[in-house]
Amino acid sequence: MNDSEDNVQKDPVFYYSRERRLSRASPRVQQMNDGVPIRPSLSKTLFATRGHKLIFATIILFCITFGFTSRFSGRGEVGLKLGGNSIAMIIVPVEETLVMEIAKKVPKSGEFYIGAVDIAVSPVMPKPREGEQGEAPRVFSHRIIFNAVESENYNLSLPFDGTDYFVVFSTGDEHKSIRLKVRDGGNKRK
Repeated sequence: MNDSEDNVQKDPVFYYSRERRLSRASPRVQQMNDGVPIRPSLSKTLFATRGHKLIFATIILFCITFGFTSRFSGRGEVGLKLGGNSIAMIIVPVEETLVMEIAKKVPKSGEFYIGAVDIAVSPVMPKPREGEQGEAPRVFSHRIIFNAVESENYNLSLPFDGTDYFVVFSTGDEHKSIRLKVRDGGNKRK
């Protein structure tokens, strides 16, 4: 009984010491066991596995797709806020005439402007040469009335030829200006 109790109380025998095992391990395992924290770089984290590479490529593809979609979608409409209303506008050639299309939408909640809106459109004139006097730009003006409806559309026929225009919107208290280019042939309508 003495012999069996001696065997139970003895310390376990290790055939390999920890230091000997670590001396044969890779440098990364040795660093982990030395207590030195390993901080992988962002590139190593992003491209560590094939799955990470695929997810990164998918995110980049979605960003590019979203960029192209937002850039080339719509009809090239330009927008602004006027009296709380959202105004989207575009100038398109229709047969031999330029038409400025204006779409007004009221906000989902809150106050918005109802009443007369004066619109002035003028072509962008080339800068005169030094010493020359430039000609005065022609101005087309029109008045529309914003009603208390959710959305309204207005079409104004412009008496100009050209591709670049200044547009000024004016209510009693507010004035907004914007520069518009004529939308090219992709949106011609008959």
